[in-house]
Amino acid sequence: MKHPIVLLFAAAFGLRLAYALFDFPVPPQDTADYDEIARNVLAGDGFVSRENWFGYEMRSWRPPLYPLFLALVYAVWGYSHLAVKVVQALVGAGTVVLVWALVRRLQPDAAPLAGVLALVYGPLVAICAEVMSETLFCFWIVLAAWALVAAEGRRHYLLLAGAAIGLAALTRPVGLLWLPAFAAVAVWRGRGAGLRQCAWVAVALVAVIAPWSARNAQVHGAWVPISTHGGFILARSNAFEPDWRKDDGWGITEAFFRRLPTEVERDRYWYAQGTAFIMEHPGYYLRLVGERFVRLWYFFRPDYNLWFMMVMPFSLLGLRQYGQRGNYAYLSSFIACSIFVFSTVLYGSTRFRLPLEPLFIAFAAAYLSAVVRRWDRQRLLVVLGLVIGGNMLVWWQQEAARGLALSTLNLLHLR
Repeated sequence: MKHPIVLLFAAAFGLRLAYALFDFPVPPQDTADYDEIARNVLAGDGFVSRENWFGYEMRSWRPPLYPLFLALVYAVWGYSHLAVKVVQALVGAGTVVLVWALVRRLQPDAAPLAGVLALVYGPLVAICAEVMSETLFCFWIVLAAWALVAAEGRRHYLLLAGAAIGLAALTRPVGLLWLPAFAAVAVWRGRGAGLRQCAWVAVALVAVIAPWSARNAQVHGAWVPISTHGGFILARSNAFEPDWRKDDGWGITEAFFRRLPTEVERDRYWYAQGTAFIMEHPGYYLRLVGERFVRLWYFFRPDYNLWFMMVMPFSLLGLRQYGQRGNYAYLSSFIACSIFVFSTVLYGSTRFRLPLEPLFIAFAAAYLSAVVRRWDRQRLLVVLGLVIGGNMLVWWQQEAARGLALSTLNLLHLR
């Protein structure tokens, strides 16, 4: 147990398992749909859900990897959410080790701090206790980051990165953003060599996604690369009253299913509807973009996100100092691409922000490790005390702080 990776993994797994065993209540989310698909796969009925959709078959509404992950867990241990949480605690511990390994490649003296921050960071602990895709998605995102940073033009690392991006995309399609984020930096710096590196990443990415795309083509008789969910998100996020403003949004009526009975028809209808709204109402669309950008950073959902707000000041300083340096540029490019898409196309949920937070931890650790060398102990303790103490005060008075935040957003017409 002397090796730091083993110690870090064991500590991360133990903390996540302990949290899962407390069985804290989790708001109802997409778990029921994932569960039904997993059970149908095990029953030999195929990758399909019906129960939430008035009996209509949804065969590509969800990306495949997380339901298949659940099916594998249930096949081994039986239908048990506790078993899922235990396995996710292992995956989450793997993400912690990857954050350590990533920062070790970027700035070795910052790696221990990055590992500790990822180990105890509350949101990364909590997601392992939710039967949702976040834990798996975060793992693939950080694995892709590590492989791209480690590659230095080496083909086997580039192929690993492409495979990780493909698996991320099959968990959530926004994982595909790693490819343009990497390409923007690699081609800018390396021109032809950068293009060749992107090609190797793309080869592995396509190889991972192609079997699922071929399956979808066979099922639907149409080109569906990953899922039929994208048009719905585009249309419902871009409207005069988008669903993300509503307490009971994101529902689909039975009448709409009767009107457009196939997934592909519905997906294309929603894509056309969302695109038409953006083209016809550009001013209002830009207002929605601003609202979504603010919503992405909202720190009261459902409670005051103490961990995020303590790390974020140092993350922003780290991004400012290191964002364009060396291989840090790949991380900042992915963060920028993600924030752009979340604000302009999707709906700015803090769920989308969460997979970026391991990268924020990397920048925070880099900055803090550097200032430890430059600052005297008294100055460092004062700054840390102000950040931690200020956030603890807000957490203590979070209802009053929430009211103030909402009043400010309403005043600025950003809510």
